[in-house]
Amino acid sequence: MKAMPFRQHERLRPFPSLPEAVKGRYAPGALALRPFGLYESDLNVDFDRTPRPVLVTQLLECCTRDARKEKVEQHLFWQLPVGKRIECLLALLLSGAGAEIPVAFRCPNPACGESSEIGISIEEIAALQEEAYASDRVEVALDNEVLALRRPTGSDQLAWLEGNFTDRAAALRAMVRTLILDVHRDTLRDEWLDSIEEAMEEHDPLVNFKLRVKCPSCESAPLVRIDLAELSLRGLRQAQRRLLASAHRLASHYHWSEQQIFAVPHWRRAEYLSLIENEKNQ
Repeated sequence: MKAMPFRQHERLRPFPSLPEAVKGRYAPGALALRPFGLYESDLNVDFDRTPRPVLVTQLLECCTRDARKEKVEQHLFWQLPVGKRIECLLALLLSGAGAEIPVAFRCPNPACGESSEIGISIEEIAALQEEAYASDRVEVALDNEVLALRRPTGSDQLAWLEGNFTDRAAALRAMVRTLILDVHRDTLRDEWLDSIEEAMEEHDPLVNFKLRVKCPSCESAPLVRIDLAELSLRGLRQAQRRLLASAHRLASHYHWSEQQIFAVPHWRRAEYLSLIENEKNQ
């Protein structure tokens, strides 16, 4: 395995804590996330045509560093639970930035409908995940049975994406069967599915994230659903667009090729862009 070149001026953010099931050879604090939108490789991520499970894995693989600056095996990211992959995306979105993610929402109260913005704290997200992931298993009490399930992973998402399900109920049934850890896999009852889905959401809170938000206009406090994965991917797509725009500006001003542009360290590119802006304003 080749060592990755040392990147100066990378403002690394700690990688979210790994679940027990996938810790393997990575000690606590051994992994970190670098900001997305700095290097030529970041332009190779196709946000528009890549299936979401593959896209998330590509982003995490692209931006994860280990203590020895070596490439982290892609297998790790596929084996992470979906909620943990979302937590990683949120941390990646905030790499080198602040501690809160701004989220715009519209009040669902028909008499109001005002738009406003809230901030989601990455520290609060991490604490929420830590509490929810206290156990690797999710146990659901159903009639006289206790069903034990594991959380879905990126690999599960990819397999389900390729599945051929006739309707939502068939899809949910197949997904639950995949996740059951004990002998009840073959005795799964359809009337259990809704309860199982609710329990899985409760124990993986970032997958279908809900937040009670007080509207500053009408002072109602509705429960708002936020797709944290989509929110993160939109922000990372914008970072890629900014990188593309900066490359275009440097190419137009200095007549450099793309290869020449990305041979310059990202912090020096930022200095050149600042000089171009200063010339423009003189």
